[in-house]
Amino acid sequence: MSIESPNYKPLVFAHRGASGVCFENTMSAFKEALRQGADGIELDVQLTADGIPVVVHDKDLSRVAGIRKPISSLSLSELKGIKVGRKFIRNFAGHEIPTLSEVVSFCALNHLALNIELKETVSERPEYLRDILNMALLLDQVHISSFDAGILERVKMMESSLEIAFLVKKKTTDWDDLGKYHFADGFHLSKSLMQEPYLSKMVDSGKILRVYGVTGKEENIRNPAPSITGWITDYPGRFK
Repeated sequence: MSIESPNYKPLVFAHRGASGVCFENTMSAFKEALRQGADGIELDVQLTADGIPVVVHDKDLSRVAGIRKPISSLSLSELKGIKVGRKFIRNFAGHEIPTLSEVVSFCALNHLALNIELKETVSERPEYLRDILNMALLLDQVHISSFDAGILERVKMMESSLEIAFLVKKKTTDWDDLGKYHFADGFHLSKSLMQEPYLSKMVDSGKILRVYGVTGKEENIRNPAPSITGWITDYPGRFK
């Protein structure tokens, strides 16, 4: 269905899985997103000491496991031995960090789209980028996103067929020259930027737009601009 169709609805991406009801970036959160009817998954990728892409947002384990160790200092086997979550809260305790490969297989099996956000350790060690892109290419519906314009430009040079989405920021994005982000096929924006003059500038850019941080209760998501093709939310079930 064309996005110009009056019946078109933006796809719903579960932000770190159904993270409103499960601990973020875990297989439990991804399975719950599928149960709630999400069209796709949004996740974050960091690299272990041995260069394995794993699904975790932060650069270290302080917030998710109470351990002050960088992800990049641990091998995959060491990381798999650490449980993440919040103790004593149902659905939030006792999880392991999945690899990107595990989640790609899950998405392929269940026909889910995938938004892979590249985090700091990938930007710092771009020699492992090819492994991530090879995994992405296994899926029919996939795009690569990041706040780091440099790493996205590198991705586009390596695999021009992959869709690239640049995460824009209110203060650091060059709003008067969005054309400088020529490597990006789309922009991902916070719901706080769904206002003027930012929204008009992004719509006028002609690029694909997806909005993150939405909860499903906002009034301004009812009749979105046709160029908005996706919502990225902790609560995918509210959009179905």
